[in-house]
Parts: sequence; structure tokens; C-alpha cells
Amino acid sequence: QLNDISAWAARRKILQHPEQFTDIGKEVLGSLGRVTSAVTTVFGAVASLLMIAVIGIFLAMEPRLYERGVAWMLPIDRRDSFYETMSDIGATLRRLMAGRLLAMFVEGTGTWMLLSWGNVPMAALLGVITGLLAFLPNIGALTSGALMVLVGFSGGMNTGLWAVGVYLFIHTLDGYIIVPMVARRSVDLAPALVLATQLLMGALFGILGLALADPIVAMIKVALERGSEHSAERALARRK
Repeated sequence: QLNDISAWAARRKILQHPEQFTDIGKEVLGSLGRVTSAVTTVFGAVASLLMIAVIGIFLAMEPRLYERGVAWMLPIDRRDSFYETMSDIGATLRRLMAGRLLAMFVEGTGTWMLLSWGNVPMAALLGVITGLLAFLPNIGALTSGALMVLVGFSGGMNTGLWAVGVYLFIHTLDGYIIVPMVARRSVDLAPALVLATQLLMGALFGILGLALADPIVAMIKVALERGSEHSAERALARRK
């Protein structure tokens, strides 16, 4: 179509160099293709997160329904052990989620209050974004920090430096005090193990793997602990 348009314009003396118009059109269409690809990727990630949230809601509403479905595929003598393990996993995930929500609340509220104190524009919105992105380990803090600093410097040098200070203070407090304390008291996860799992899941499954890395580690830990306890009980029963 670009070639036809440029030829039509050349015949009517509208363009003296129709090949330049064709080259410009190809550049524009190539840029549009890259933009479309990026937008599609973003919408795909958002849609996947939304679907995971919906599935999580259904699982939380009727967990016993899905537990029974899995238990029916197991031998009868192992079903009681499976129900006990699932009960422990549910309690662990509830504690983990409570700790995550606490960290999100502290980061969001603290960011809003400190940015408002420093007269940074859109402090409340930045606090909400920071609190929501705190659900994503590592990448959430970097994204919210970049937004915070950019908005801060848009209001001047002093507000920009204040935004940098707020970012460092909030995420240092959260990363070195709140999160380790909550993780230790709630699910007792080793920090190195959690970080390694986040890196692995992020590399394999992207942002979804990063968001679900902590719950997966917690579930595997509980399942291994329960399996070890049952093995020890069976060994003790055989000895008797």
C-alpha cells in the first residue's frame, strides 16, 4: 500500500522522491509493530495475573472440594496423611499471606506519609503503588522506587533527593527488619533459599514465577516436613 501511495503521489508530482516516503512508512510500521508486541506482552502478563487471582479466589472459597478431588487419586491408607498435610499447608500459607499484607501496608503507608511530609507530588498515589508492588519480591521495590524518584525530581531537586531518601529508608526498614521478622515467625524460611527460589522461578516463569516463589517454597517445606514425620512414625511402628 505504501508503494502504491508513493507511486500515485509521484505521478501527480506531489512527491519528488517517493522512495523516501516509502522508507519513512516502513520505519513507522516497524515501530508500530514493536509497540504492539510490547503492549501485547504487558496485557498478557496482566491477564495471567488476573486469572491466577480468580483461581485463587475459587480455591479459597471451597478448598475442601479440591482437596477431595486430589485425595481420590491417592491410596486409601494415605488420605488421612494427605488431609493433615493440606491443613498444615493452608495454615502456613495464611501466615505467609498475613505477613505479606503487613509488609505491603507498612510500605504503602510509610511511603505516603513521608512523601507527603516532603511535598512530593502524588504522594498518596505513589504510596498505593508502592504497597501493591510490594507483593512482588525484588522487582516490585525497584519499580516503585523508580516511579517515586522520577516523580520526586519532577518537582525539583530537593523533592527528588527527599524521594530517594524515602525509598532507601522504607525498603531498608522493610527488607532488613519487617520481612525477615515476619518470615521467621510465620513460615521459618531460610532467606538464602527464598532468594534462590525467586531467582529460579523468575528466570523460568517470569513475573508470575517471581510472585509465587515464596508460597511454593513454603508448601514444599511443609510437605517435606510432614513426609519426614510420617516416615519416622512408620519406622518406629515397624520396630515395635
